[in-house]
Amino acid sequence: MSEEGFLSRWSRRKRAVEAGLPPPEPPAAVVPEAAPVSEVPQEPHFDITTLPPIDSLTIDSDIAAFLRKEVPAALQRAALRKAWTLDPAIRDFIGPADYAWDYNAPDGVPGASLDLPGNIREMLAQAFGTPAEDAAELPAPDTSIIEAPPEAPTEEAAPSTPVMLSDVATPEPAAPASSATRRHGSALPS
Repeated sequence: MSEEGFLSRWSRRKRAVEAGLPPPEPPAAVVPEAAPVSEVPQEPHFDITTLPPIDSLTIDSDIAAFLRKEVPAALQRAALRKAWTLDPAIRDFIGPADYAWDYNAPDGVPGASLDLPGNIREMLAQAFGTPAEDAAELPAPDTSIIEAPPEAPTEEAAPSTPVMLSDVATPEPAAPASSATRRHGSALPS
């Protein structure tokens, strides 16, 4: 690349065309010499016939030989499919299917329960390695911090004489708000 900027090169070429001169050819780029190609070590040839038959695979079989890059993709997929069907953890997996859970049942959603202190005890027992027997001996959660709702007034606290509507003072209407507090822009109610 030349050290000349784009705009100056463009301007120079435009003036040359206006003057009737052919545009100057760009200088030839110097091509670096190609680096010598080094020999890539060749892996030993892999023979597909050394693989065991797919029907002979069991749950304890090692399928790493099927996952080599020399093995055709169809054969790799067939070996993986066989391994997945042999493993019950994969074969019988039912994923998170929200539509299959019963949200009305207390234990209808996996991992959720209405009995939160029980789940917390189990979780702490798993996290800290406490055996399940020790988790059952843990004290019950302290519910004293939950406040009771205020009690309704009793009949003894009610006034003995009836109150007439004429005795109750009516509040004065509020003064109209100034235009400075208007928040609805220029729109006016109809």
